[in-house]
Amino acid sequence: MNDHEEERDVPDQISDDVRDFFARFETAGNRLDLDEISGQFAETFMSAEPGGVRAVPKAAFLAALPARERLFASIGATGMRLTRIAETPLDDRYVLVDTEWETEPVTDESLTLSSAYVLHRAEDGSLQVVFYLNHQDIMEVLRERAAQ
Repeated sequence: MNDHEEERDVPDQISDDVRDFFARFETAGNRLDLDEISGQFAETFMSAEPGGVRAVPKAAFLAALPARERLFASIGATGMRLTRIAETPLDDRYVLVDTEWETEPVTDESLTLSSAYVLHRAEDGSLQVVFYLNHQDIMEVLRERAAQ
C-alpha cells in the first residue's frame, strides 16, 4: 500500500451496486473503454458545469472523450483515481453520488476535481448517469494547467 491509498475515503455505507458502478466507471475512464462508458450513460443526459447546463447526446459525449484524454495527457495525467464518494438515495429509482477524483500519477502537481452524478436505477437494477455535474470547468482547468 502506498501513502496515497490511505487517503481514499470510500465509506462502507455506499451500496454495493453504486460501489461496483464507480469501480467500473474509473477503470473504463482510465482505459478509454468507450463500450463500457457508453453503457454507463443514458442516451441523452444532462451535463452541468459552472458555465451552464445542457442536454448531451451520448454519441457526442463519447466522441469528445479522446480529446479530453489528450488534454489530461498534456498535463502529465495518465488517469483519474476516485478518492471520495458519498451516496444519497433520492428515491427508489435515483441516487445522488458526490465524488472527488485525483489525477494520476499522484504528485504535488496533481489536480483534484469534484463532480456529482444522478444515477437512474433501471428495472433490472442497472445504473446509468442521467445528470453529470462538474463543479469546475474541467476543460478550462486543464488548459490553464497545460499553459503553466
